[in-house]
Amino acid sequence: MTQVPRTPPTSTPSRVPVALYIATSAPESAELLADYCRQYAMTHGWDAVGIVTDIDRTAPLMSRPEWPRVLSLLSDGTVRGVVTYSRGMIAAPQDEYDVVREFLRDRGAFLAAARTAGRGTPPRRTPGQTARRQTIADAAAGYEGCGAETIQ
Repeated sequence: MTQVPRTPPTSTPSRVPVALYIATSAPESAELLADYCRQYAMTHGWDAVGIVTDIDRTAPLMSRPEWPRVLSLLSDGTVRGVVTYSRGMIAAPQDEYDVVREFLRDRGAFLAAARTAGRGTPPRRTPGQTARRQTIADAAAGYEGCGAETIQ
């Protein structure tokens, strides 16, 4: 499923046009994933000018029906980069993802994953910090007996 590229109304010459590439076996989640990628692109100063969706992320990338559309958008200059939700949407093994990224780089384009393995992982905390945060959260929620009287 491909949406026709569009020029965003806020597009300026200084912003980089990108295609959003979504590969998911759950078509109902494709729009949500595309919105996440769109927000990621905006925070990096890129304009999402097209969304390309494949519904089988288990197939090899070059065998997917919509991937050639991404390559077409890159080759005709409509976009200069590709943003996807996760590296797994391009290729499961990291080395295959790197091959695709290098392939695009050699053609003057880039590939970016909005969500990487490290994101969303809570920072490491000592047991004391965790207990203190729980006490503060309990106090804020109004739970009695949580030690709120000891918070200063």
